[in-house]
Amino acid sequence: MKVIKVINNNNLCVTDDNGREQIVSGKGIGFGKKYGDIVDAGQIQKTYLITDSELQKKMITMLKEIPSEYMIFTNDIVEYIKETYPHTLNESLLVTLSDHIAFAIEQKKNGMEFTNPLLDSISEIYPAELSLGEYCVEQMDKRLGIKMNRHGAGFIAMHIINARLDTKMSDVYDITKAINGCIEITEYYYKKKFDRNAVCFERFQVHLKYLVQRLFQNKPLPETLSNDA
Repeated sequence: MKVIKVINNNNLCVTDDNGREQIVSGKGIGFGKKYGDIVDAGQIQKTYLITDSELQKKMITMLKEIPSEYMIFTNDIVEYIKETYPHTLNESLLVTLSDHIAFAIEQKKNGMEFTNPLLDSISEIYPAELSLGEYCVEQMDKRLGIKMNRHGAGFIAMHIINARLDTKMSDVYDITKAINGCIEITEYYYKKKFDRNAVCFERFQVHLKYLVQRLFQNKPLPETLSNDA
């Protein structure tokens, strides 16, 4: 790998043997380096392959501002999510989640922790994503010594949802509220509380998610509905 840009002492922009641009991290890997130098593969601890040029610029800025341990931690979390989550995720997840985790940790150290007003709705509508958020929170405690509450897991879940839908974070709020609102209206109409564990309710939720997400993304509805919602 050849150096094309020195970010700081611990991070470099490089090109690999195939000419692809990558960001590599390692303790002291950038010290004394300049354009065109060869990188010692033994010094590389993490490799970040980001194809979108704007995301790469954001990543470079974050590497200058965020402690490297937070970036490495988030990269490991994102890799775990990609391995266990059955849906395709936008590569922006690494960037947005790194920024969120670093911000959340700093706020926690300053004695502040936010509540997520949509936590209950996320728990009902996106249980798989919330479970991954809870895993991330557990790992933050184990690896970084930072204890976050379940609301923190809810915010991380929203970043996963955002990366899956390839949309704006504000849309994730609106989509979740819209789905929850549809359920409340239906319960009011039938004057009964639905059993959240029933198979029929799960199917109803799946179709609601599919419909609302399509509407927010301005995508036409196909003739045959899928379970991938």
